[in-house]
Amino acid sequence: MDIRRITEVGIAVRDLDQATTLFAELLGARVGPVLDVPDYGMRYRMCRVGKVDFEVMAPTGETGVIADFLAKRGEGLHHIAFAVDDIEETMAHLRSKSVQFVDDKPRTLSLDFVDFAGRRFTDEVRFAFSHPRSILGILFEFIQYPREYQTP
Repeated sequence: MDIRRITEVGIAVRDLDQATTLFAELLGARVGPVLDVPDYGMRYRMCRVGKVDFEVMAPTGETGVIADFLAKRGEGLHHIAFAVDDIEETMAHLRSKSVQFVDDKPRTLSLDFVDFAGRRFTDEVRFAFSHPRSILGILFEFIQYPREYQTP
């Protein structure tokens, strides 16, 4: 399997600005722009600490992935994401080990983002979430970045 490294840690919060300030002041995070993801009813901002991005996510309304998470579990760790070379291969390998995924196929999202070499990308990422019941109750995300994207 082709897991390269942890690339992001997702944190669910109620107040994006307050959480971002906390990451910047306490951990010296480099703060990225706010990005909206209407399909998930959320907005987020990456807070880079060392070689890991913290994806700080807040709901944009009463419903959606993050609103539902906050209602059930409160603020805190949402997911851990790994960079992978081939999302389909990763999913097939993990399925062969009885891991279930939230979706049958990887999702695709077009984003504007900066890699760890400081290069800006406007490109698609492909990703999949394993179901928490498959791996110790933890939601893992597997992300296939554009080929030229440099991870930490």
